[in-house]
Amino acid sequence: MRSTIVVGLGGAGGWHALAWAADEALATGGRLVLCHACPPESPLAASGPSAPMGRLELADPQLARAVASTRARLGGDRVALRVLPGRPAAVLVEAAADADLVVVGWPSRSGPHGLRSTAHHVAAHAPCSVVVARPVDGRGPLAGHVVIGVDDSDAGRAALEFGFAHADLRRRPVAAVRVAAHGDQDYWYDETTLSTHFTTEPADLDLLAAEVEPWMRKYPEVPVKRAVFTGQPVAGLTRAASGAALLVVGDHGRGRVARALLGTVSDGALETARGPVAVVHGFERRNGGPR
Repeated sequence: MRSTIVVGLGGAGGWHALAWAADEALATGGRLVLCHACPPESPLAASGPSAPMGRLELADPQLARAVASTRARLGGDRVALRVLPGRPAAVLVEAAADADLVVVGWPSRSGPHGLRSTAHHVAAHAPCSVVVARPVDGRGPLAGHVVIGVDDSDAGRAALEFGFAHADLRRRPVAAVRVAAHGDQDYWYDETTLSTHFTTEPADLDLLAAEVEPWMRKYPEVPVKRAVFTGQPVAGLTRAASGAALLVVGDHGRGRVARALLGTVSDGALETARGPVAVVHGFERRNGGPR
């Protein structure tokens, strides 16, 4: 069955989110749902979820062009439009109920630390993984990689599953990154060339090897680096992801009781990363059962 990708249109990063989501749909062969929230008094609100193109062209020509160009690229049968009245965050979370992935633009700064932004709300409440799309900025030792934050938790393993699948599909290398609180330099080990960038092997590389090995067996064509960056988790991952094609983090903060909260690391990554971030929820599937 084809995957369903929901993308939120509108806001500062909406058009970049659309470009990222369309690329993903093209690579996966998935179905793309363009989701647009409009004010209740908008002429589009009276049209129902599937607004006719003629009315769309009159009410919002820019949105109409985006829909037409995306359908021309992917095929009309793979692109649906949902126009719903309400707040963008609530509309996107509702649309996510039947989605495999939601893509949104980068967080606004409308509230303290952006905590009330659409991106944060969707990442906290959506029942599937969420990508916050940004242009790639900066250049670091792991530029062009899919950088995955790794620990020995279910959330960390869900991030590895998502990151390796994405890298395999996009033919990109993976950098599995562990952030250690102690130390004075960053380390990495290239599994393909067997080259090292440290004098004494840090203990955290053993944990990385154990967590990464099953995914290396499943995706043998994906080049892999294991890396240990020092410092606080958010700062270390942000530094590791400089220039990365995607930063993937598992969310430790969501659960049946605290559904509205993101974990500290995933929340911080959305704020500070200088490129696209995937927040992967590993503790439950859409139907509420365990992964």
